[in-house]
Amino acid sequence: MDESRTWDWLVSELTGGTETTVRPCGIGAPVTYRAAARAEVLPGERGIRINCFQGRELEEPMLLHLDPPTLAARLRDLVEDAVTAFGTRRDGGLVEAFALLMLHLQETVDTARHGEVHLVPARGGFDSVREPPVSR
Repeated sequence: MDESRTWDWLVSELTGGTETTVRPCGIGAPVTYRAAARAEVLPGERGIRINCFQGRELEEPMLLHLDPPTLAARLRDLVEDAVTAFGTRRDGGLVEAFALLMLHLQETVDTARHGEVHLVPARGGFDSVREPPVSR
């Protein structure tokens, strides 16, 4: 499973619309992603700031704390549950895993309390919290 492919897929899903250009890891050739008005990739692909989710303007932007390697690992972990849930296996279960990840993200965005603007991977999906996670 290619990390850059899954990252581009998530960025495309969250941003679809205008375009934004970033430099992966802060160096190298610029990469253009569709979006900006809906979401933006943080420098170094450390996460994604979401301003609008599935057509709904958010009261305050939310920060999805996810990077390409974490996303790829997350999708690998979700494959079997997703295949069971959806009853199909396309692209090795990646399509179903991505759909389940987006469902988890939607549930978290929809149920976040005011001020819980940091979306962090957690067992069974994502948690919304007030403070950013501590980097190790």
